[in-house]
Amino acid sequence: MNLLISSSLDPYWNLAAEEYLLKNTQDDYIFLYVNKSSVVVGKHQIAQKEVNSMFINENNILVARRLSGGGAVYHDEGNLNVSFIQTTKPGENISYKTITQFFYQFLSDQIPELVLTERNDFVINGKKVSGSAMHIFKNRLLAHCTLLITCNLENLSASLKGYPERFTDKSISSKRSAVMNLSQISSSFSVGKMIHEFGDYFRKIYADLTVFTLNSNSKDQIQELASSKYSTLSWIYGYSPKYIYQNTFTYRYTIFHYTLEIEKGSIESAKLDLYHSDNSQIQSKLNGLRGKEHNPKLLLELKNAVDISEMEGLLISSLL
Repeated sequence: MNLLISSSLDPYWNLAAEEYLLKNTQDDYIFLYVNKSSVVVGKHQIAQKEVNSMFINENNILVARRLSGGGAVYHDEGNLNVSFIQTTKPGENISYKTITQFFYQFLSDQIPELVLTERNDFVINGKKVSGSAMHIFKNRLLAHCTLLITCNLENLSASLKGYPERFTDKSISSKRSAVMNLSQISSSFSVGKMIHEFGDYFRKIYADLTVFTLNSNSKDQIQELASSKYSTLSWIYGYSPKYIYQNTFTYRYTIFHYTLEIEKGSIESAKLDLYHSDNSQIQSKLNGLRGKEHNPKLLLELKNAVDISEMEGLLISSLL
């Protein structure tokens, strides 16, 4: 077993490292990493649906998509991520419980009130401190979990306040839970301390544990994967199930309701649901959205264009 501790706070690099270790090696790893402020959505989610686009833009919070399924989570430098990357044996029954049990045992020794739920969440007094997700590639397993230690819970809450009522889709929706930090149990908990203590604990579990360092070739390949996939808008927003987006905006005291059909992140059709005296003008602007990508970064660029009209600004704001 190899213990790898990332020196990067870049969520795109760390997610790329998980995929690289999963798909390009056959060794077993425990990978510990910390990300700067970001929302990480599950592979089969609609990123736009899961986040508060305006809040994350105003607060320089990144959006990323991971390889595993499950719901959206907020990361910052008060959140520790623990990944288990292993080769499975033929016929081996894979379960979260197998992966998380010893991790849970380590924490429960320090926090007697910690509960491991059927959903494989770690909960203290009904509040979640850790969630997990898993991905299988051939005979390889990636199972990872988060651990809230000194996370900014206000940013967490605000970042994940999306507008799911605007979406009609078959994606995996996040299940919101009350959360708390381990530091609320004891001020002695910190990310640095937990990384150190995890290292000591894993050495007791795995007699062959080796502290592992990536070579320059591996780092280059991970960076290439981060640049070509994980940091791209096509992966973050375009890799989404087909969905319908509906919303309203008010222009000159009239409420306009419209419907968009989005596939692979691109607006395929746009139409007004009701007809008004200004219908032709509004519909013309909606028609202009066809072929454009439905993601906050590009929409904000459109909104901030110097030649945009008041009506176009209101329309684009309603798309965020």
